[in-house]
Amino acid sequence: MMKPADTLNVAAPRFEPPVIECIAYSPQGAALATGRSRTRIFKAIKDKELVARKDGRATLLEADELRRWVRSLPTAADEAHERGLVGGGEAAA
Repeated sequence: MMKPADTLNVAAPRFEPPVIECIAYSPQGAALATGRSRTRIFKAIKDKELVARKDGRATLLEADELRRWVRSLPTAADEAHERGLVGGGEAAA
């Protein structure tokens, strides 16, 4: 004799929402995605480090543009070298 379905040890299928790739961010979303502040995002736009797009009054930043910008930032080794913390030279006074 078969057991009723509710007593079987079978998990009900779970609903998994589809993963939606974000292709553009608001400045606030860009700040969250990059770990930088909203102010830093706006400074990068103003200084032409980041290319922003406009949709009416809304500012949008493409995901690929954010990735490009983050990759363009100096590495920690570059920063240390500029400050004279590594390499065989004396630190500038």
